[in-house]
Amino acid sequence: MKKKELVLKIGLNIRRIRIDKKLSQADLAYRCDKNQQHIELIENGKIVCTVHTLFLIINSLKCTPNELFEGIEFKT
Repeated sequence: MKKKELVLKIGLNIRRIRIDKKLSQADLAYRCDKNQQHIELIENGKIVCTVHTLFLIINSLKCTPNELFEGIEFKT
């Protein structure tokens, strides 16, 4: 899987989980101490976020890393 595809899939999963939990981008941004535009860019696959930001998002969404990586195939 190419980097761009991976970043987009993670962003779409973040959006799906956020919407399922009835949070706005602004709500998630506040919980992560980020701005709304930053969350928008992540969800749209426009930027690669850091591991720390992923950690903050996972905790803020109260989800698991597995949920965030749903639909992404790992080769072992």
